[in-house]
Amino acid sequence: MLELTVFLSGALVMVLEMVGARVLAPHVGTSAVVWTSLIGVVLACLALGAWAGGRRADKKLSRAGLGQALAGAGAGCGLTAFCHTAVGAGVTSAIGNLYLAAVAAAAGIFAVPAFFFGMITPYVIRLRIARVDTSGATVGRLYALSTAGSILGTFLGGFVLISFFSSTIILWGAAICMLLLSLGNAPGRPLLRLLLLALCVLLAWQNTLYRQWLARNGRGVMLESPYNNIRISEGLDPAEGNRRVRLMATDPGYSQSGMYLDAPDELYFEYTRFYALGPYFVPGAQSVLMLGGGGYSVPKWLLAGRARPHAPGGPGGRDLRLTVVELDPAMTAAARRWFGLRQDSRLTVLHEDARAFLNRQNSRYDLVFVDVFNSHYSVPFQMATLEAAQALRRAVAPGGALLMNLIAAVEGEDGRLFRGIYQALAAAFPDVRVFCVGRPERPAEVQNLMLVAFAEKRPESGREVAPDGESPPVPPQLAAMLRARHLRPVARDIAPLTDDLAPVERYALMLLRP
Repeated sequence: MLELTVFLSGALVMVLEMVGARVLAPHVGTSAVVWTSLIGVVLACLALGAWAGGRRADKKLSRAGLGQALAGAGAGCGLTAFCHTAVGAGVTSAIGNLYLAAVAAAAGIFAVPAFFFGMITPYVIRLRIARVDTSGATVGRLYALSTAGSILGTFLGGFVLISFFSSTIILWGAAICMLLLSLGNAPGRPLLRLLLLALCVLLAWQNTLYRQWLARNGRGVMLESPYNNIRISEGLDPAEGNRRVRLMATDPGYSQSGMYLDAPDELYFEYTRFYALGPYFVPGAQSVLMLGGGGYSVPKWLLAGRARPHAPGGPGGRDLRLTVVELDPAMTAAARRWFGLRQDSRLTVLHEDARAFLNRQNSRYDLVFVDVFNSHYSVPFQMATLEAAQALRRAVAPGGALLMNLIAAVEGEDGRLFRGIYQALAAAFPDVRVFCVGRPERPAEVQNLMLVAFAEKRPESGREVAPDGESPPVPPQLAAMLRARHLRPVARDIAPLTDDLAPVERYALMLLRP
């Protein structure tokens, strides 16, 4: 029983840590800062628990003492499952700095269970040691079992549990398992632990029913995948006469995709409408690559032919070939269920990392849309480097263009992320232009930026002159977008980012000042 205890507790502490990132994601995102905070806090609490467990074992060694440590770990997991949302929201609302908020949230949510998990192994070792001359073998065997359990818990949590169960249910499951281990090791005086066990089972069942009720009544849906914590909600857009809107969010305080319920193929966010510059600059485009699907707003817009008013003969007809590369299959599933994405023979969806796709593919596309930089909290640095820009250049056909959405400023300290990416694109493309989506008159302000890179040097208008020397009139909405172009030279104080030196996440997190 002692060997089984260290094996299972080693597995469950890693399940707790793997799930921890999902628990923290709605409050502080999923960046390296969050993982660093979570790992550091859990290790500190494990160390403190190991110290306390060893001292307790020397003073009062009994199976009942081990049962109490196991019950403490179970009760801690249950407490985490019950109040992690309230603690995370309270900490992040009180602390504006992401680094401090991530550490404080991790400590507030996971300190108690991690402390009790740390007590278990030294207590078990003290119980198991019978003779000093075999103590080394005993300690080695128990630590090997604990480590083997941690390996199992890492793969079980990361590959299986997170894919099929919500974080809260996994935490309730860990609490139930630890309470059962406590009863197995110390069956005497079980009443309080049995009550805790029954309470955990009841609350886990209630949580499942509550989530199902929310989904049925349109009160908000939360989906968890190996890559994202996806939240879907509905609201009203007062700027459009209180039209009903459905939103998808993966970041704290931000929405990544939106859809008007009365017009699913209409673009909701202002920055997505700037993708109309692509068909305008490349009016004959028929092959389109989209890196980053999200709620599939732009793919739906293209498939519905809504790009054609901006470029007669542009994408949207029967000859359209649209390839979408989306890392998270859960995003695509959510888009099909809640955001009106339908099956279409012109659409190909690939679930893989955008950079990995670019590295292996050989096709060329008239238009390449990039929408992977839609978060400050988890920036895919591998898509911001010079090598990524060169791979993107290989994917753009002659006469084609690349359009990339980015959240940053153009000038000042908040523009370092943009300037690093801009320099990488400028080294790979002969002509790169910048359009400020929010406030073109304030380039030092953080906003959505649309970068347009051409496969060849273009006239100042960005369009090739028609054979008759005349160009068709520009639609009013596009004219406003064209006026949002940033015309001042981009500062070269930031070198092009490279794969082996890419402080992308640091630049992005600098934008998260309170």
